[in-house]
Amino acid sequence: MSTVPAPQAPDETRMKHLELLQITIGRLGANSFLIKGWAMTVSGSLITVATGGAGWTVAVIALMMTSGLWLLDAYYLEQERLFRSLYNRSLTSDTPPVPPFSMDVERFAQPVPWRRVALSRTMTLFYGTFALVDLAATALLLTVS
Repeated sequence: MSTVPAPQAPDETRMKHLELLQITIGRLGANSFLIKGWAMTVSGSLITVATGGAGWTVAVIALMMTSGLWLLDAYYLEQERLFRSLYNRSLTSDTPPVPPFSMDVERFAQPVPWRRVALSRTMTLFYGTFALVDLAATALLLTVS
């Protein structure tokens, strides 16, 4: 009668490392969520002010703010993907193994192309919509003035 060996439970050090990575991933995700909220608020507010009489310069500022928040959000999502890769790598016993409590995503995580994150479908739909509205408002206000 053959017995299947029971899977070994991860040691306490490894579990703490995985928890630390989970906390970091959660924090990066929360930052991304907050940036999206700020992007909606800032873009909407500035376009409202611009179309209310402030002029095309405020609409251009709205476009610049949207672009800046898009880039910042892409940075946080890139970091989140790197830490997820490090988390997955920490679960396996690949060679070389990830040292305990290592947060070195440059060395142990799979590279994540920054442009691919910034131009992903969800990012393009979300920020692209605001950018188009900002551009349309700028063009409209330029033709009126």
